Amino acid sequence: MPNSNQDPSDQKQVGHAYNWLGDHGQIGYEQLIKLAQAGTSESIERLHELADDNNVSYDETTDPVQLAEEIYSAMETDGNTGVE
Repeated sequence: MPNSNQDPSDQKQVGHAYNWLGDHGQIGYEQLIKLAQAGTSESIERLHELADDNNVSYDETTDPVQLAEEIYSAMETDGNTGVE
């Protein structure tokens, strides 16, 4: 997260880095929960892709928020899982 004591250009660079990580498999907890709560077919499909990438089991009855939490937990356990 950007630090308020950083130079604005540094904050911008950090923001770009977080965006890059989000686009390349390292998605934050808040983003996972937003996907789960959106409930659209696209958001559920993205959760399923992330679950597959992080070896998290699920089925059609799995609660999306619970799945998001399990994905985040798996990503925290192995920071390189899901990164291409």
